[in-house]
Amino acid sequence: MQLQQISVDILTQIVGVCKQMDDDSFTKPLNILSNNSIGKHIRHIIEFYDLMMIGNTTGAVDYDKRSHDRVLEENRVLAIEKMNALSKEILDIKGDAPVDMSANYSIDEVNPISIKTTIYRELQYNIEHAVHHMAIIKIALLNEFSAVEVPDGFGIAYSTIKYQRDSECAQ
Repeated sequence: MQLQQISVDILTQIVGVCKQMDDDSFTKPLNILSNNSIGKHIRHIIEFYDLMMIGNTTGAVDYDKRSHDRVLEENRVLAIEKMNALSKEILDIKGDAPVDMSANYSIDEVNPISIKTTIYRELQYNIEHAVHHMAIIKIALLNEFSAVEVPDGFGIAYSTIKYQRDSECAQ
């Protein structure tokens, strides 16, 4: 399934970037990231994929239930291991299935909404969500850690890559 492979490709790209970084770079608060670290952005991506995989098992997903696990944002090796494990889990998805997604958009009260969705739709959402955060990570890497080689297409939507490629071919 294309969505599964794209998700694995995304996680593999992030793993490749993480392997080039040292622990201090991974956890360093950066002005360009509003004093957040690259590790925090990667943890955020991991937690969304992880909650989606829990939803694949339980039939319910709630992205508001993130644990904000400091260990994942501070331990680069553990983050790499988690992304590799998620890649295997994603490839094991047997097919699309209904999922109930819950979200609370009220700041002052608990007032969740429920949305009927599917695991493939959530895979697609996680792809776009990850690419968005990868674009932010890429800005930080290019400005703060120029020694890290950023893969072509890192943080660029697949539709944009295709558009750029097709535009170049047309010229």
